[in-house]
Amino acid sequence: MVDHLKNLLRGASGVLDIAPAKRRYQLDRRGFATDADRLRGDFATVGRGMSKQLKRESTNYRTR
Repeated sequence: MVDHLKNLLRGASGVLDIAPAKRRYQLDRRGFATDADRLRGDFATVGRGMSKQLKRESTNYRTR
């Protein structure tokens, strides 16, 4: 019961916090280039995964 009351009060204090601490965002001047590089890498990873799966599927189909 005491733990339940503590959790309730902790939640209420979080809701009633009027001026929370500001978040510090890290700005990157190469934001678009970084996103493009990561997207290119993700595309290559998905392509490799699909290629491996297609090779497995084609070998399984031949043995049937």
